[in-house]
Amino acid sequence: MSIKLSFPRYGKYTDLLSELFTNLGADVVTPPPITKRTVELGTKYAPGDICYPFKITLGTMIESVEHGADTIVMANSDGWCILRCYAAVQEEIMKSIGYKFSMCAVNIRKPIKFFLDARRINPNLSLVTLVRELKRFFRKAREMDDAEKDINKDSDIRIGIIGEVFVCNENTVNMDIVKKLQRMGIFVDRWLCLSNNVKMLFKDMFGLSGANKYSKAAKKYFPVRIGGHANENLVKLIRYVKEGYDGVIMLRPFACSPETVIEPIVERISRDHNMPVLNLSIDESTLETHFQTRVESFVDMLRMRKAAR
Repeated sequence: MSIKLSFPRYGKYTDLLSELFTNLGADVVTPPPITKRTVELGTKYAPGDICYPFKITLGTMIESVEHGADTIVMANSDGWCILRCYAAVQEEIMKSIGYKFSMCAVNIRKPIKFFLDARRINPNLSLVTLVRELKRFFRKAREMDDAEKDINKDSDIRIGIIGEVFVCNENTVNMDIVKKLQRMGIFVDRWLCLSNNVKMLFKDMFGLSGANKYSKAAKKYFPVRIGGHANENLVKLIRYVKEGYDGVIMLRPFACSPETVIEPIVERISRDHNMPVLNLSIDESTLETHFQTRVESFVDMLRMRKAAR
């Protein structure tokens, strides 16, 4: 008998993840859309000073179990970000308030552990099947991301998006900022899209260097390695500067340590290279009207700069 599996929502990739787990042999309970109740549940039961993605994913897990899931899959980054602790802490919280389920933390950085964790989803899963389905998954994710980058590709205003990976990808949390900008006629490059993330994880798994010509410049500003994608965000910010982007938006959840640490470095790069950066901190108290106003004002400023030049 197959398990009834669910997982935290991940923006426009949620259905693609459902398809992957189904192909791996699980009976998938697609996580319900993120609503006010999702946020309230996560905020109620999560530690007060924890980051917003923890609260959202916790709320999603609770609702998924309520919809019939008996197993929750959660990524274990096995890195320096608090994400490595999500599964253990969220499992303890949910079981302490009476929810009965199994937590399946999947190590996304070490190949052998990744395969063994995937076998917990389906004990009969072969390596050949796993590789085939992951290739199919990656191809479809890349097609989705390429389609996004085709929108407004000839626009005279180009904006890059950096920040925390969950906030950058979960459109309910980031107020659908990519579509907001696209409706304004802006070309948007969201570097932490799923296909890019998969490529980075693959390189990490097999010890392949992710260094590029912008890494050295970023290290001059901040040579220390910290958690999440903070260091990579600095590299991408330098890339956006060198490639002539008009502005950058940084999306970060309130209380996210890695992104908070690099905030003054981002401001310094912005000053040194005359690159406008809009820093948006998001949590459960963020109002969409205020968010929209700040984004629109930023775009208006970029257009005025362009016209003045």
